[in-house]
Amino acid sequence: MLRTGTSSLRTNALLRRLVPPLAVAALWWGGTIQGAGAQTLTVWDDNALPSQAKVITDINAKFEAAHPGVKIARTARTFDDLAMTLKLTLSTGEGPAVTKANQGAQEMGAMVKQKLLLPIDDYIKKYGWDKKQSDSVLARDRWSEKGEFGTGPTYGISALGELVGLYYNAKVLKEAGIDKPPATLDELAKDVETLKAKGAVPFTIGLTKGHMSLHMYAALSQAMIGAADRKGLDDLVYGRGGSWNTPSYIAAAKQIQDWANGGAFNDGYQGIADDDAVQLFVGGQGAFQVTGTWRLGDMQANPDIHFMALPPAAGVKDPLVVGGVELAWAITALAKDKATQDLAGDYINYLLSDDAAAAWAAAGYLPVAALEKPDKVQIPALLGETIKVWNTVNAANALGHYPDWASPTMLKTLSDGLTRVIAKEDTPEVFVAAVDKDYQGYIASLKK
Repeated sequence: MLRTGTSSLRTNALLRRLVPPLAVAALWWGGTIQGAGAQTLTVWDDNALPSQAKVITDINAKFEAAHPGVKIARTARTFDDLAMTLKLTLSTGEGPAVTKANQGAQEMGAMVKQKLLLPIDDYIKKYGWDKKQSDSVLARDRWSEKGEFGTGPTYGISALGELVGLYYNAKVLKEAGIDKPPATLDELAKDVETLKAKGAVPFTIGLTKGHMSLHMYAALSQAMIGAADRKGLDDLVYGRGGSWNTPSYIAAAKQIQDWANGGAFNDGYQGIADDDAVQLFVGGQGAFQVTGTWRLGDMQANPDIHFMALPPAAGVKDPLVVGGVELAWAITALAKDKATQDLAGDYINYLLSDDAAAAWAAAGYLPVAALEKPDKVQIPALLGETIKVWNTVNAANALGHYPDWASPTMLKTLSDGLTRVIAKEDTPEVFVAAVDKDYQGYIASLKK
């Protein structure tokens, strides 16, 4: 969610091509909200990592300075903690007026159904957010009254882009006799064997907390799907039907099972949390790590670490890359009066402003839209690499999905199932069948 380095004309041009050019943010610095007076805005977010917390704290302080009498009462929660507590807390009439929310059926979809979130389309129009972000990106926050994903009113918007990709340590690879990162999944598999033979750790991963195995599974399976063939995955995630029980999803689970049981993962990975696994990787323990761009801030400590998309399966053109956007900023039903709703809209508008985007970029994180004044920002080297991947993926219409968005219970089904696959308690076929059973049950429920 970095690197040392200076901005260059080339990097600035890349930033301008992240997505279509921005419109100027609509007067976020316009002073105190008229009639608001002294007001506290309760906010929950998932910017729990130290590098993220510093950025959001500074952003909030600037917003407060521009809005005398307004106080941001912020609570930071991890992804899992937010998922566990947000819906339940809002259901009791407590919690935040503004929150980050996962876009999938298990969170945003469920909260929309319970009328716990407010549509933000009026603010999209008022501030011109649709000129900053493409319609396909905004569709990831839309839910219809019938519970259809990707259509209907918009219930959130994100400030940062996200990709799940392959971080690699060039020094570790070179020491093992590998001169360049893999260009295909077959080359990645060969590199794993080479690293093992040299006594190096191929993958650094942790399973006790976080979702590294799920991100690896999603990245592997979607690297087997070309952009021209993406409709099947789109239909699955957006609740239009289909089946998860296909060869590519089985093959991805089998690859993880083989790597886990064939010595490709670091020692003790079953007892290590994802945060600790990242620190081990940053410390030089391991050649590869599959995780998201929300870790760019952590990775900056090691200049040997680079970022790329997971390489494609043989014959796959423009492979899908898991990602899209961070959790969405949403306004909850606890913002009961117009003044609070307008304050929430103004706050989100500042989160989407060029000033906020520049703060994230300077810290090494990927803004969802191009900077208006990229020359004013020192772009970390690792972010520059990530921007190249982002541009390539978006140009090819190859931005994939988080598979746990597909049903309210899919995150648990995937996570629990992968644990059993890695432990060889289930076969890949049994795992994928369970995933598909979960999905078909959810699709059937939508038709009732």
